[in-house]
Amino acid sequence: MANNKQIKIMEVCGTHTMAISKYGLRKHFKNTELISGPGCPVCVTPSGRLEQCVSLAKKQNVIITTFGDMLRVPAVTSTLEKEAGKGADIRIVYSAYESLETALKNPSKDVVFIGAGFETTAPLAAFIIQEAYKKKVLNFSVFSMFKTVFPALEAIASSKDLKVDGFILPGNVASVTGYKNFAFLAEKHNIPCVVTGFFAKEIKEAVNMLKLLISSGKAAIVNKYESAVSAEGNLKAKEMLTDVFDLKDDVWRGFGIIKQSGFGIKDKYKAFDAEKKFKLKPVKEKKDKCICGDIMKGKALPANCLLFAKACTPQNPVGPCMVSSEGVCAAYYKYN
Repeated sequence: MANNKQIKIMEVCGTHTMAISKYGLRKHFKNTELISGPGCPVCVTPSGRLEQCVSLAKKQNVIITTFGDMLRVPAVTSTLEKEAGKGADIRIVYSAYESLETALKNPSKDVVFIGAGFETTAPLAAFIIQEAYKKKVLNFSVFSMFKTVFPALEAIASSKDLKVDGFILPGNVASVTGYKNFAFLAEKHNIPCVVTGFFAKEIKEAVNMLKLLISSGKAAIVNKYESAVSAEGNLKAKEMLTDVFDLKDDVWRGFGIIKQSGFGIKDKYKAFDAEKKFKLKPVKEKKDKCICGDIMKGKALPANCLLFAKACTPQNPVGPCMVSSEGVCAAYYKYN
């Protein structure tokens, strides 16, 4: 590869996106464009699924528990924050287990944990579902919006209109799944990958390693996060995922339906599946001028959005990429 050829490297994880913006790393490398991928779980959640959360919040005798990022993300008609202002019982938790404790303390209420995330947080939800099953806490359920990252990466790697030369892989996901599960990117798509941590030095080393692999024409997966990541990953966490969840076709913001990409709760635990328990109906995704979907596919930058830093700000977000602490637009707004 010629030294002056522009290359594209995608960081998959939203935490990497924040770190890259914070430390100004996009300006650090010559002839290298660092683009963001679908690594923000809140951002890839479609507005239709969020509207189902809003409908849950409106029900009588229901307590919604969720992480803070989910509160302000616009659904189709409202947000969880607005519903809380109208009197809905919505509580921020800092651990999934807090949701189960809330159910135990409020036996006359139905407690629903709103869960979104990848393989990093899905095992925690699997654990509390297993605990609820063992303890027969029937007033507790989980609304699962958990996703597996691999099908989305397959969609990006297979894309004809987006050429990615290398991937910075999420060390947090790989710590659970193992890095060898990402090998298809190198073996099938001939795209080199590096698993790394989240400090500036680690990310710089990953980019330099990728540039070396790309220039030599070598497609390989390199684990630069050996302190946390192994080839096999966390076997106990993977066992919990297999026990509680089945993979199902799921909708991703900006991508549409991606086959076998969502974690659906198995029939064994259907009593703890909020979607089945409350017989929630599908809701079509809201159409607006927000281009968050294209940004997470690496096809656009926040500056390409007509709403960015104008109609869409952290104080008045139009899309999830401006809301989430891992959102691309939030990172650009804060640091760029």
